[in-house]
Amino acid sequence: MALRSTWTPSTCAWAGCEARAPGAAARLSPSGACAVQGAIKAKPHQHPETDNMRKLRAAFRLLPSSSNGVRAGLVAAALALGLAGAPAQGQDMAGVTDSEIVIGQSGQLSGPLSALTHEVRLGASLCFDQVNAAGGVRGRKIRVVALDDAYDPKQAADNTRRLIDEDKVLALFQYAGTPPALAALPIAEARGVPFIAPFTGSDALRQANSRYVFNIKAGYAAELDATVKQLASVGISRIAAVYLNNPFGTGGLAAVEKSVKAHNVALLAQAPLEVDGSKMADAVAVVARQSPQAIVVISAGKPSVDFVDAYLNAGHRSTFYMLSAISNAQLVQALGERARGVVVSQVVPSPWNLSMPISREFQGLAKARGLTEFTFSQMEGFIAARFLVEALQRAGAKPTRASLVQAMESMKSVSLGGYPVELSASQHNSGKFVDLLMMGRDGRFTK
Repeated sequence: MALRSTWTPSTCAWAGCEARAPGAAARLSPSGACAVQGAIKAKPHQHPETDNMRKLRAAFRLLPSSSNGVRAGLVAAALALGLAGAPAQGQDMAGVTDSEIVIGQSGQLSGPLSALTHEVRLGASLCFDQVNAAGGVRGRKIRVVALDDAYDPKQAADNTRRLIDEDKVLALFQYAGTPPALAALPIAEARGVPFIAPFTGSDALRQANSRYVFNIKAGYAAELDATVKQLASVGISRIAAVYLNNPFGTGGLAAVEKSVKAHNVALLAQAPLEVDGSKMADAVAVVARQSPQAIVVISAGKPSVDFVDAYLNAGHRSTFYMLSAISNAQLVQALGERARGVVVSQVVPSPWNLSMPISREFQGLAKARGLTEFTFSQMEGFIAARFLVEALQRAGAKPTRASLVQAMESMKSVSLGGYPVELSASQHNSGKFVDLLMMGRDGRFTK
């Protein structure tokens, strides 16, 4: 049973965030996943599929294989657990009453990535609190029901079915992490539930061509290509990459391998990182043997920071490049002055850029809440919430899942306080903004 948190937007944190790990978070073993896959292969008509579900199956095949069986676990979680059939009749009216709109979310309320997810959720709460205080969307207040998946795809799949079947949510919002999102999306697809602004840049989600998934930021491939391009432009030609040992990391590594060829940069070494931090010394040793000029860290949250810390503590030196899935606050807290010089790609505007209306709005609400430290992850959560509110406004007086999808598809050229959104019926991926910033002396980013 998952750790549950009903978001009362007047609070900025998840209730019971660190209370306990989910009770039913057992991971799929590689052998168990293979057994399920074998059963599906032997009975190809056991789970009827829509065209979009077949496209999602193809998107899973695009993921690089992983030595620890995570890819197999994802396929098993997504395809074997309750995906038969089309959206049930009557489900489209779910999640809306005369007084509220219920939104579902699965994320890391516990575990090594919980701090990052909390920042995203905190940013979203600033927007939802403001909207609810003003009476809600067309008189309905937004309520978010969040369940803990501890970064486990099977738990995320279980949470998704629970949110849809028991909590009757209108939509799924800001699912955190690539493996959980990939496990949940086919379930949302099968039930006809919008899957909005996931907190992941996975390109597998962008290649799924799903009727129900909507991305509003640049993907990891765009971030990594911008990183390699900048490295080449400043004369750095010898690099290494460390990557989280799951589809997030292996997908990012594939993007780096493609970019280094395009920009004539040598990838000297590559080493996996485990989410729990084990085998960190092995990763440090593999990379250090090649003395790379720069190291691209394809990871999120604590494992990213722990690698930099271990590499420096071992007496090695390099320049570190990270993805947007890292918190600037977490970097400074963990590394202190040693965070200076770390380069991080960002896919949303700076929360300190007061020339942009969206940043001024964010800062005003954050300061009113009593916040003194701002992060890009908070900003991303805030922008995603603004997007959801705009979509709900456009979905009509009696919003349904179908009208919400149509509302998002109608946002062909929309500015969220200067942040552009460009979607349509044939284009569910918006967001081209990528910026590379270096951590400065005062713990803030500089160009």
